[in-house]
Amino acid sequence: MNLRKKECPLQSIKSAAMAREPGTTGWTVGLFFLLFLAVYLCAFLQLELYRTASLYLEDALAASNLASAVVDLEEYGISHKILVEDPRASYGLYRWAVRENLNLDEAWRGRDGGVISSQVRVVEYTVYNVTGENVEIYHFDGNGVLSQRSGVLGNVEAPNGRIIENTSVYSEIAFMLRGVLGIEVEAHKGNLADITR
Repeated sequence: MNLRKKECPLQSIKSAAMAREPGTTGWTVGLFFLLFLAVYLCAFLQLELYRTASLYLEDALAASNLASAVVDLEEYGISHKILVEDPRASYGLYRWAVRENLNLDEAWRGRDGGVISSQVRVVEYTVYNVTGENVEIYHFDGNGVLSQRSGVLGNVEAPNGRIIENTSVYSEIAFMLRGVLGIEVEAHKGNLADITR
């Protein structure tokens, strides 16, 4: 038996907010994946920029280190020992070579739109002269101040962790690297050039 009046139908308790349109779940998932893809692409571009800068700097530092390693030819002719003749002159040559290899202006700033667009600083430059079991170390700090010390072959380690076995030149530079969305980080790059026969 049906006791309801036909004039007063039951009201629906579903509100408009609870009503679902067909495909809203698909749109929500699609927008989430689109946001995830955008974040992934930004991260990928940032890492690619860092990798490009690293490769560019590694080549420029290796070339600059080798350009600055002017060997004492007289000593080599007499004893066949490879020694950097004048560390002060080598440091000056290194600074000139870095400026040329990285295409920097007189203020040591990179060109706009290039990989390096900020000022480049020489953090350190070190010459390791190996004579027998002795290693003479000539270290220039960021201000260009020379300090000299000596060590024993096999116990002297470059800042990048490599043991010094032959006459070598180590250098490190730093600059600000601007990435995607204006993110800036200080980039450091060091390189050890081993001078062998």
